[in-house]
Amino acid sequence: MPLPIDEWTAALDRMTAALDTMRADLDRHRTDWSAVTDAPAEASPPDLLQTWLERRLTQWDARLTAAAELAGEVEQQLAERETAVARWQETFGRWRGLIEQGVEPPIPSEISPAG
Repeated sequence: MPLPIDEWTAALDRMTAALDTMRADLDRHRTDWSAVTDAPAEASPPDLLQTWLERRLTQWDARLTAAAELAGEVEQQLAERETAVARWQETFGRWRGLIEQGVEPPIPSEISPAG
């Protein structure tokens, strides 16, 4: 039985890509936080740190606002789906009751367009 070299190679390629992505993320993190992490707090002027923190807080405010908007949209979609599911449950419940009572369901051609 041959060894699964192709599968191993594909797995190694995926791991390499994941490590490259993580390394890029770490580099970006180091760049973003370099004003705070590279120099001791006493060596960085307070106004520089304050400017940097204000910029970061503004970015977080934008992210939080976007997340709140997205959460609102998701809640609305879930509410709409819950309403639809409740309607279907009610309909199936009525059908079940009719079946249990032995009532013959109407043939689709006998159903009028108005209901």
